[in-house]
Amino acid sequence: MFWKWSKKKEQVYHVGNEDVAVPEVHTGKVAHEQAAQQDTGEKENIHYENVAIPEVHIPHKKKNKTQN
Repeated sequence: MFWKWSKKKEQVYHVGNEDVAVPEVHTGKVAHEQAAQQDTGEKENIHYENVAIPEVHIPHKKKNKTQN
């Protein structure tokens, strides 16, 4: 009975891939119309000081220590 209260709502993420190293993750907080209007403007130069670059950590496989 009480386990129903503790369940959290699952978040839905929409992942888009356009042949980039890291896929874009859309959380739904920004409307698609607003994002499209921002992209139609003139392209500005990218300065790495004001661009968010996510960290991607790839875990290493653990080796089995038991050998026959």
